[in-house]
Amino acid sequence: MCSVAEQLRKRGNGPWDMATFMETALYDLSAGYYQSEKIKLGKDGDFYTSNHVHPVFGQTFARFFADVISSEQLPPVITELGAGEGRFSLSVLDYFAEFHPEIYESCYMILIEQSGDHRQRIEAALAGHKGKFDIYQSISEAVKANPELEGIIFSNEFFDALPVHQVERHAEKWYEVFVEDQNDKLAERVFKCGNDRLLQWLAQFGPDIPDGFRTEASPLMEARLKQLASWLKGGILVTADYGYRDEELKRPERKEGSLRGYRNHELVHNPLESPGEMDLTHHIHWDAYDKAAELNGLETIIHERQDQFLLKAGLFSFLQTPDTIDPFSDVFKLNRAIQSFVQPGGISSAFQVDVKGKNLANTVHYRYFNEDPYRIK
Repeated sequence: MCSVAEQLRKRGNGPWDMATFMETALYDLSAGYYQSEKIKLGKDGDFYTSNHVHPVFGQTFARFFADVISSEQLPPVITELGAGEGRFSLSVLDYFAEFHPEIYESCYMILIEQSGDHRQRIEAALAGHKGKFDIYQSISEAVKANPELEGIIFSNEFFDALPVHQVERHAEKWYEVFVEDQNDKLAERVFKCGNDRLLQWLAQFGPDIPDGFRTEASPLMEARLKQLASWLKGGILVTADYGYRDEELKRPERKEGSLRGYRNHELVHNPLESPGEMDLTHHIHWDAYDKAAELNGLETIIHERQDQFLLKAGLFSFLQTPDTIDPFSDVFKLNRAIQSFVQPGGISSAFQVDVKGKNLANTVHYRYFNEDPYRIK
């Protein structure tokens, strides 16, 4: 397997902007982290996602999807960006099969996953739902096969893994962080920003950070939103991720930006420490996300902290009364998972759920806005 440094050198002598480094370290076919066969997710991997807590996470979203599909008379077509190992899509298909057979009958999932290893894992995970899904390597490939999309686009921790530029503000000027090869070791170097397209992007989307601060800029996020908005003729775009508002980015604790790595469930502050051997992630900028979405015809329907979204989407409707006091029973595991999703300081407290819509007519009638979230079935 080639090293990230070797692959970067094939792109030129450097230095390379941070987006190029991230693209290589995460997605390069020879050196990228996501392309390796090592276990990346769950207790044996480098990080957890909400999907690893319990299938009730995906089932709660599936309940919300079913209501939107019914209310808007949408085709039951669900696209998942960054489908991972297939845990979320399995939860959705299992839920439809059990609780909404009328939806399951014509349901179709478009699963987009860049990692070849993960695509194989998806095939195995969804073996019981043959004919209900197709897997694509990229959004472009999925669009080519399905040119007109009506339905739902979902992602969980997709946008936070997109390659970003890193910039700093000094004397009211923008500087960009680059990566260079110093005696076979990758190191940072900062230059005055000479990338006109990046400067234009920063002028349009910000954020306006104080002098001495560092942050991330994601033109690729805007490009993906434009691509998705053009593809989606009618329906919703649901994004579960962690991010900051512009005002939060001005706080002293955000001075160094949010780009970091995760390895063996430990945070790595230096993203250059183990290139190709760890996950890289950053907090998305919700204000830039909102503006890019709005410019491309998407309207904000919901923006909530994840625990509040799950509550209003019917999380408590999955609670069950145990038949026996066995902490290892499926019912106890389910109820503990539900509790973990709403407890203060739990996994949901760091995440937000954003729902954008296009050509919708009945949002006011969604159960999300009208149902008692504390009602237990």
